[in-house]
Amino acid sequence: MIFSPTIMGTVSSAPHFHGSPDIVLYHADCSDGFGAAWALWKKFPRANFVSVKHGQPPPPDLKDRRVVIVDFSYDRPILEAMASETKELLILDHHITAERTLKGFPNAYFDQAKSGAVLSWEWAHGTTAPWLLQYIQDKDLWTWALPGSREINAALASYPFDFTVWDRFTQASLEQEGRAILRYEQELVGKLTAQATMVEFQGVVVPSVQSAILTSQIGERLSPHHPFCLIWHDRDGRRYFSMRSRDDGEDVGTIAASFGGGGHTHAAGFSVPLQDDGTPPADPRLPRHLTPRRPIP
Repeated sequence: MIFSPTIMGTVSSAPHFHGSPDIVLYHADCSDGFGAAWALWKKFPRANFVSVKHGQPPPPDLKDRRVVIVDFSYDRPILEAMASETKELLILDHHITAERTLKGFPNAYFDQAKSGAVLSWEWAHGTTAPWLLQYIQDKDLWTWALPGSREINAALASYPFDFTVWDRFTQASLEQEGRAILRYEQELVGKLTAQATMVEFQGVVVPSVQSAILTSQIGERLSPHHPFCLIWHDRDGRRYFSMRSRDDGEDVGTIAASFGGGGHTHAAGFSVPLQDDGTPPADPRLPRHLTPRRPIP
């Protein structure tokens, strides 16, 4: 069944931006972040596109450049410094923790009802976002309201973040490819969640899984019977913690913000630097494995 994109409102109240961006910074390792970049690439193909991560400084050479940041926000002091040295700066984001931190910041526009990809398309093109970005939004906001959405998003995750590759997608082919991929994905989630152990964190005992993939799917499987759950992995000298909670569960966005991270109310994350021996810092606030390690009940 082919989905026809729903007509959505355009971004009419975003801060004014003159001309075309020279540099677009977008959320790395994230389909919504890359979808936001693709949305701007379709309008501004000559811009320089740079993926960025939390816990890392902004790229150099932003002085006197026109910069747009999509699906991502730095801390307020960093953005204030950036605004003072760039020719123009605009942030298009939808994460509630960033919106709280940047309240009143004149260069930022937020809409929690939309994903970063859809928000970016509407800002750049002034038209309804195409089917691909609406499917990305369906997963990113975890609504799963569109037909064949899990299959399409599973297939999308099997492709590299490459603008020209994404330009060739069709809805029918992704849905067909995604059927087998989704079946395998669900099998992997079952195996990964079976390895979960219980940790003490934020005054409660919650399940924790080491995994660099399928974070939200693992969270969906583990969170219903706990205040929230943790999924973590190590990369590039840092330990990344992702948290997921059910609709009436813990506000994990607030927890993430207390560690310098962010996200949404029920899906958020943060990272900490690893020590030379590969272990996290001796911070009593970090998750602590129970001794002996307990599997999930």
